[in-house]
Amino acid sequence: MRLSQASDFALRLLMAISQSDAPQTVDKLTAQLGLAKSHVMKIVAQLAKAGYLETTRGRGGGIRIAKEADDIRIGDVVRLIEPDLGVVACLKDEPASCPFLPRCALKGAMARATEAFLDSLNEQTLGSILAGTQKI
Repeated sequence: MRLSQASDFALRLLMAISQSDAPQTVDKLTAQLGLAKSHVMKIVAQLAKAGYLETTRGRGGGIRIAKEADDIRIGDVVRLIEPDLGVVACLKDEPASCPFLPRCALKGAMARATEAFLDSLNEQTLGSILAGTQKI
């Protein structure tokens, strides 16, 4: 299974924001993590919409973590950010042309493998990841 850069960026953003008590800005996070501003803005918006981040505009505003780090499960964040976790064509959103469909055991096996992967990631929380990570 291969995840997009967006998942990596989202997790790094959550880590960086969680490491600071002060509100963060898009510009500061962009510089700190070496990411493109457009990526940071898009991912912050997604994470805020899902309730992981709290954003406040204006003077004294910024980006803060909205949940306790121990309540943020890594697999849930990946599931939110990844647009397509289909590892085979028949699990993707678009129609698949496969001579074995609609009855194929491979589809079920791959779906279970994807769920096992996400379940494994959900054994980790942002808090448990931060506990073993140096501050930036």
